[in-house]
Amino acid sequence: MSGLYLLVGLALGAEGLGTTGELRLLASLPPDPVLDTDGNSMGQGAVLDSRIRAGASWTRSAWKVGLELDALDGQLVGDTWDIAGDEDARRRQSLDAFSLDGLSLRRAAVEGRLGVVGVQAGLVTSHWGLGMVANDGAHDPVFGRTDFGDRVLRLRLATKPLDGGEGPLTVMLAGDRVVEDDTASWSPMEGGQAAWQGIGALLWAEEGQQYGLYSVYRHQTEQDGERVTRATVVDLYADRHLPVGEWTLRLAGELAIIGGDTTRSQSYTSREGLDLRSQGFTGLVELRPSEAPSFAMLRVGWASGDGNPDDGVSRDFAFDRDFDVGMVLYDELLGAVEAQTFNQLNDPGNAAQPPEGAETLVSEGAFRRAAFLQPVVGGNFLPWIHLRLGAALSWATAPPGQAFESYRAGGTPSNHLGQPTSGYGLGTELNWALHLGDVELAELLRPALVLQGGHLLANENVGGGTLSLVTATGRLRW
Repeated sequence: MSGLYLLVGLALGAEGLGTTGELRLLASLPPDPVLDTDGNSMGQGAVLDSRIRAGASWTRSAWKVGLELDALDGQLVGDTWDIAGDEDARRRQSLDAFSLDGLSLRRAAVEGRLGVVGVQAGLVTSHWGLGMVANDGAHDPVFGRTDFGDRVLRLRLATKPLDGGEGPLTVMLAGDRVVEDDTASWSPMEGGQAAWQGIGALLWAEEGQQYGLYSVYRHQTEQDGERVTRATVVDLYADRHLPVGEWTLRLAGELAIIGGDTTRSQSYTSREGLDLRSQGFTGLVELRPSEAPSFAMLRVGWASGDGNPDDGVSRDFAFDRDFDVGMVLYDELLGAVEAQTFNQLNDPGNAAQPPEGAETLVSEGAFRRAAFLQPVVGGNFLPWIHLRLGAALSWATAPPGQAFESYRAGGTPSNHLGQPTSGYGLGTELNWALHLGDVELAELLRPALVLQGGHLLANENVGGGTLSLVTATGRLRW
């Protein structure tokens, strides 16, 4: 990526030029769960992913130009999964790191000030609060990996109206054309979804505390030019750091409410579309000593589920797919089940045509219609050895069931193996991570080797048994 930096430097002048980057090589040994009653499985063995993320910025006076892109992003060598189709956004069905699919622009924007108003224009990534609704995919997860990031073409105006522009309150207005996120992908060459957003936000930020209100109105038209979603999101965020003797206590939470209507999806009794009424919450309590790099943390989350899919109202809430809850249950097992469910619904041997909105079942492993409780502890043995241990307990917030098998069973909630479900349990996952290195060298490079494991004790509602995922990530940041 040094060529990118050189071009930027030549075009704009080396003064004020800054660069950032990351090289990531991620080796995985995934589980191989059975995904349907025909015995089809994920069928993926050991695989090596790659990604180079490079950024450059140039600052002059009150203005800044930023560029960032991902290259060689995808599976490099190894075994692809056996699930047919191309619905998986991680593209696990192919080795395509060297293809055009492995190249994406994350940022090409200019920002600065016009008097008391801050202006940002161009392609940017979007993040808010704890990353439950808007997530840039650039924050290190507690366990696991991040692969995406919400990308938008944005025009943003922001100002600080108090104390002559020095106060803690920021007021922001923005307009977005969505490029890529959980529910839309704009590809002009392929006629992707047209999703537009209007955003208003308030953020009160002082040392040790932040409080925010984020509101979004979204209008999205599907590829067919007919199905439309109109939704409003209201998101409240709070983050507070409190001194407790020699310790620091962090309390943070995010609450989102979604309302609106959609014709993207339908139910068998509501052929004109669905009303949207869903809610989600996440929070954390974290305790860290002032001197030692250790911590104890409790994370929680809740996403509403639809207990009555035939009443014309959708209550399912999904967290952003880059919000991590363990490594196996959502990212691997349920993500693969969703992809195979789409294949079943899209199979002419099962139905003349798939139901409207069948593609919305594929969420790339997003946490949705569920609740979780996740205690985590971590600490350093040496400055370059960090160990982290945790557990994630999960429950469904509506009767768990897979769409195809539940329909075939006459509406009785059934899992992907055709077994009737009972209760709301999903499973308990045990996670560990060992970080080696991750210390700065020569004030420039930060190499690390991260070994991780996830071991799911699956409830019978999701097929039962024990599934494990082990990964090794070589990482170099600058």
